[in-house]
Amino acid sequence: MSPASDIVEKEFAATWQWRIDTDPELAAALGMLSRRRSKHALDPRSLDSFDQRLAWVKKALERIKNGITPEQIENQLTEDERLSLKLYTQQLEDYTHYTSLHKAYLCCVNRLEGPQTDLPLYCSYLPVKTRTDKDFFRDFLKAIPIQLLQIQSLLVQGLSENITPPQISLDGVVAQLRDMINGNLETFSIPIQSCFGDGKHVSKEESDVKKDCENAILLAKDAFIKFTDFLENDYVPNLRTEISASKGYPNGEKYYIDCLKFHTTTTMSPTEIHQLGLDEVIRVRKEMEVIASKDGYKGRLDQYLEHLRTSTDFEPKSATALLAHYRDLTQRLYPALLNILHMRSLPRQPLKITETPTASAHMAPAAYYLAGSTDAPRPGMFYVNTSKLATRRTYECEALALHEAIPGHHIQGAIQAECKLPEFRKYAEDRRYFESPCRFPFYTGYIEGWGLYSETLGKELGLYNHPSDEFGQLSMEALRSSRLVVDTGMHSLDWSHEQAVQYMLENTAMGEHDARTEVTRYVTWPGQATAYKVGERFIRRMRDYAEMELQDRFDVRDFHDVVLLCGAVPLDVLEARVKEYVEGVKNDISKCTKLQKPPIGSTEEVAKSSFIESMTFVNWCKCCVVPGACQV
Repeated sequence: MSPASDIVEKEFAATWQWRIDTDPELAAALGMLSRRRSKHALDPRSLDSFDQRLAWVKKALERIKNGITPEQIENQLTEDERLSLKLYTQQLEDYTHYTSLHKAYLCCVNRLEGPQTDLPLYCSYLPVKTRTDKDFFRDFLKAIPIQLLQIQSLLVQGLSENITPPQISLDGVVAQLRDMINGNLETFSIPIQSCFGDGKHVSKEESDVKKDCENAILLAKDAFIKFTDFLENDYVPNLRTEISASKGYPNGEKYYIDCLKFHTTTTMSPTEIHQLGLDEVIRVRKEMEVIASKDGYKGRLDQYLEHLRTSTDFEPKSATALLAHYRDLTQRLYPALLNILHMRSLPRQPLKITETPTASAHMAPAAYYLAGSTDAPRPGMFYVNTSKLATRRTYECEALALHEAIPGHHIQGAIQAECKLPEFRKYAEDRRYFESPCRFPFYTGYIEGWGLYSETLGKELGLYNHPSDEFGQLSMEALRSSRLVVDTGMHSLDWSHEQAVQYMLENTAMGEHDARTEVTRYVTWPGQATAYKVGERFIRRMRDYAEMELQDRFDVRDFHDVVLLCGAVPLDVLEARVKEYVEGVKNDISKCTKLQKPPIGSTEEVAKSSFIESMTFVNWCKCCVVPGACQV
C-alpha cells in the first residue's frame, strides 16, 4: 500500500467509526452496534450535538485536504481510490455547507418520521440475547425521555427561527403517539417478555435488569405523554400553513434548489424539472392509451383508469393473499435475474417480505424497502401495506416487486454492501429525510433511479404478460413523472395541495386516499420525489448510448455490472464510468476493468442449473425468499 493509500484509508475508516460511535441508531440499522466505542444508547439530539458534528466534519475536511498532495493523488492512488477520495471530500464539503446554511435538522418530526416511527424501528433492530444486549436495551429505554426532551428543544428552536415543516406534514402524528401511549408502549415491552419471560428462572442480576426495563418503560410513557401534549398544544398550532418550501422556509428558494440538487445530484432547475415532468406525463399517457385499447377501452383511457381504480377484479382477497402474491413474484424473479445480471454479480443477502407495521400503515406507501445487514446478519425487508385493502391494486404488484425487491433496491443494496468499497460507500443512511440537504448524501437519483429503471425490466424478466399488469407499470411511471410536476409545482410555482391532488388523480390510476398521502409526502420532503424519474431517465439514456455505441458487442449484463458495482454515486460519476466502459469494450481492454467484481458472491463457474435449484424455500421460513445473491 502506498503512503497516500494509507492516508485515505485511515481517514475513511476514522470518519466511518465516528459516525457509528455518535449514531447508535445508524449502527443498529447496519448491524454494527458491537463495533461502537461509545456507550450512549440513543443518538444525541441536543443543539450542541449538531454543532459538535459540524465541528468534527470541518476538522476531518481540513485533515484530508492538508494530509495529501495533488501529486500523491495522481501518482500514488488507484483509480478507485481517487474516486472514493473525490466522493469523500465532496460529502464533507456538502455537509459543512448545507448544515451551516439551512439547519433542516430542526424540522425533526413529521407524519413519516419522528420518535413515533424511529424509536419502534430502532427497538426492532436491537438484539436481546446476551447479558450485554439486555443491559444495552435497558440503557435504550432509560434514554428515551432524554431524547424526547432534546427533540422538543430542537422543535422550540425551530419555531423561534421559523424553520419548521408545514402544519399538514404533522397531520396524524399526535394520534400516532396517543396510540403508542394507550398501548403502553407495547413495542418496547415485547422484547422484555421474550428475553426475560416471567422472571422466575433468571439470575438476580438479570431480574434486576428486567425490573429496570419495566420501570424505564413507565418513565418513557410519561415522557411520551408530555411530548405529545407539547406537540398538540404548543407546536402544531404554531406551524406555518404555507406548503411551499420556497416561501415558507428561511432563504426558501435557495433551500429548495439545494434539496433538488441533493436528491437528483444534478443542477436541473425547478422549471426544467417541472417541464420534464409535463413532457413525461404526456409520453406515458400515450402509451397508456395503447394498453387501454388492447384491453378493450380504445379511446376511453379515463374510463379504463376508473375501471382499474374501482373494479374488485384487482382487489386483493385478503392480506394473506397479497403477501403470498408478492412472495410468488419474488420467487419467480430470482432465477430470471440471470437474464440481466452475471452470476458473479448476484448477492447473497436474503429478502424477507412482511406487512407494514400497523402503527404507521395508514400513512405509509403501498410498499417500501429497508436494507438488510451483512454484519448482523439481517435480511433486507420488503414491507407490503395491507391496510385499507380495498385501495390496494394487484396490477401494481409486479412493478412494485421489481422496484423494491428484485432487481431493484434489494439487489442493488445487497450488491453494494458486498463489493470491496470503503464503508462510507457501502452503506446508505436510509432515514431522516427531513434533514436533507443537511446530512451525508443518499444519492437518491442513483438509488431511486435504479428502482424505477428496474420496473422497466419486467418484460426482460418474464413479467407484464397481461395488459393490466403492463398498465400497472405505466401507472407507476406516470406517478413518478407526475411527481416532477407536483413537487416543483407546490414548492416553486404556487400550486396548492388540492391542485396537486387533482393533477395526480387526472394522470395516474391512483385513488384519492393514496393521492392525498403522496402529495403530503412531497410537501414534507421537498425535492425527494423528483429524483426517481430524473435518475431513471439518466440510466435509460446511458443504456441507449451504450447499445448504440457497441451494437452487437453490447451485453446488458455487462452494462448492469457497470451501473451496480460502483455503488451509489452522483449521476455525473456514473456517466463517466459508463463512457469508460464503452471505450474499454471498443478497445477490447479485457472487456473493461469496470466489470471485475467478484466480492463475496458466487463465481461465474457455478452452473445456472445449480443456481436455479438453490432458489427454493428450503431452510427458510415462509416469509423469506432464499438468497441467491426503499419508499416507492
